[in-house]
Amino acid sequence: MKLFRLAGYVGCALLVLPFPVSAKSQDTACQLPRTAVEPAARKQSVTPDDLLRLRDFGGFGVAIASQPFKLAPDGKLLALQIRQADPVANSYCTAVVLVPTDARRKPFVIDSGGEIVATYSTAYGAAEVPQGLPKSPLFRWSPDGQSLAYTKSFPDHSELWRFDLQDRSIRRLMTTPVDIEALAWSSDGSALLYSSRPGRIEALEKIKNEGRTGYLYDERFRPLYSDRPLIAADVPLVERAIDSAHGKAIPFPSDEGQRLASTTEWPEKAVAYASYHDKVAWSAPLVNAHGSKPTLNVRMNGRVIGCDNAVCTNVHGVWWSGNGRTLVFERRAGVADSRTEFYTWKPGETSPRALLSTADAIFGCELTGNNLFCAEETATKPRSVIAISIGDGTRHRIFDPNPEFSRRLLGIIQRLEWSNAFGISTFGDLVLPPGYRHDHRLPLVIVQYESRGFLRGGTGDEYPIQALAARGFAVLSFNRPPWFALSGAPRTGTEFDQYNNKGFADRRSNLSSIETIIHRLVDAGIVDPERVAITGLSDGAVTATFALANSPLFSAAILSTCCEGPFGFEIAGVALDDHYIKGGYPSTRRGDREFWELNSLSDAPRAKAVPLLIQASSAEYRMALGTYRELRHQGWPIEMYVYPDEGHIKIWPAHRLTIYQRNIEWLTRKIGLPEW
Repeated sequence: MKLFRLAGYVGCALLVLPFPVSAKSQDTACQLPRTAVEPAARKQSVTPDDLLRLRDFGGFGVAIASQPFKLAPDGKLLALQIRQADPVANSYCTAVVLVPTDARRKPFVIDSGGEIVATYSTAYGAAEVPQGLPKSPLFRWSPDGQSLAYTKSFPDHSELWRFDLQDRSIRRLMTTPVDIEALAWSSDGSALLYSSRPGRIEALEKIKNEGRTGYLYDERFRPLYSDRPLIAADVPLVERAIDSAHGKAIPFPSDEGQRLASTTEWPEKAVAYASYHDKVAWSAPLVNAHGSKPTLNVRMNGRVIGCDNAVCTNVHGVWWSGNGRTLVFERRAGVADSRTEFYTWKPGETSPRALLSTADAIFGCELTGNNLFCAEETATKPRSVIAISIGDGTRHRIFDPNPEFSRRLLGIIQRLEWSNAFGISTFGDLVLPPGYRHDHRLPLVIVQYESRGFLRGGTGDEYPIQALAARGFAVLSFNRPPWFALSGAPRTGTEFDQYNNKGFADRRSNLSSIETIIHRLVDAGIVDPERVAITGLSDGAVTATFALANSPLFSAAILSTCCEGPFGFEIAGVALDDHYIKGGYPSTRRGDREFWELNSLSDAPRAKAVPLLIQASSAEYRMALGTYRELRHQGWPIEMYVYPDEGHIKIWPAHRLTIYQRNIEWLTRKIGLPEW
């Protein structure tokens, strides 16, 4: 399977390790920070380089069900992969790190973590759609907790490695030309089970051979990404096994298949599940409506116990305590799910008891003993690992990969909540320059479209919020309001799209939310109404172009992806084109003028020609060509840059730093004050 090569793993610095490891690991793994960081005499403002070089672990986003680390069976260690960007070398260093859950003990590196390789997504029946996110490694502890199996990714293959605690040894067990998608130990620890899609190699070869006589243009094509058909998304997973000691291929144990498919026992549509002997807890929607919130249920003593308390809705994480008497659950709450909450509950005995409610993003939790171990991000602090007591909800930090960031001077952050003209509420975080005294109006930059967790660069991480604030901008990290269609209880994804697109209801709702908060910030004397810029990637970019086409409030815009228009669907491919038509988009250009005048920036008769910067990936820039041509000839001040070897999300370190810097400098020229 051909993959984008994003970066090699290179030496970032010397390591401090508690035991000898291979020379390869010492040469290639990231350095862990010193546990103690001296406070700075004078804090320095945040720079783009500070944000780029943060040590990251886990995937993008803060979904409750994500798995940024793996906890050992005895709860004493957790395993994760650190990655750190180096824009000079245009690469990443990586490291496999073991973190003691006893915060008094130091984390340690056991190996390099492979290369950072971009993932491909599966969309509308096709695989190989260049997503651009870093591929996440898999970590699995042996049943006795004495060995760790983990994967490494490379541009043309994947590897499976083993680390043994007893003798501190590491060894490669297996190399495979395709991704390892699931991994588990056998129940006795003698075998490692994995699943992959070896049929993709044959599928690619078949497409190559088909090219000798010409490809039939059909739903397999995505001309935006490739000039050949993409392989189908339904290439089957194949389960295989190896001897866990030496990596020798062995027959797959017929009674162990469920260990790879962790959700086979889950009730239909469940989003969270936990079992303890004969007790089962799960969360699933109660009604057959697209997007309905999942509700908590318990089955014990042969009967199902529902929870009719309001706090038992929107539950996305469940765990049984060690003795099985208490259920711990995590839910989203507040305006537009802006808060994270934890509860304990003894089903059949008591009502749920609140443990913790916070605006911080807490996710990827695992329970052992009296503590939940979770990843945490706050508005001002990058991702770390914390422990939450299930007794009283108190938190303490276990592992902070970026203690140096505490030396940086941050902007002033205010959490805002408001409702739009449709009665739909949302929230955002206003970040003001450090030391701002409300004595003058500021230019405003709107960054989209999720504002949970650390305020870094918005969705796609291209707009460095704190660095923009340090330059003198007010920055609104805008969290899009809930989809308009959710108020209509759509039964299917197609109905969901149709409700959103009819009369552009969802886009109007988004725009109403943005206009409402702009007016409030102007009325408060914070924002200069003549200097408002909007930015966005993906859904955020569509919101931005709709705003430019239908509102006079904006003075400049930057798009990370561009743009919807009547000329864009030719290169989308048959399958994606059909999807949009089912959702309410016109099927031909005849009679669709009114539609595109509202939704296409290049066709909007009332759009104000403002400075426009497009920073597109090589995988998607063709979608921008029609808009670029039209607006250039209409007299818009428009620029476009194309970044090679990038997918939907851009990930090469040199590109990321350039994008950060170019966005700041461009905005300074277009809407910033001269003295800034």
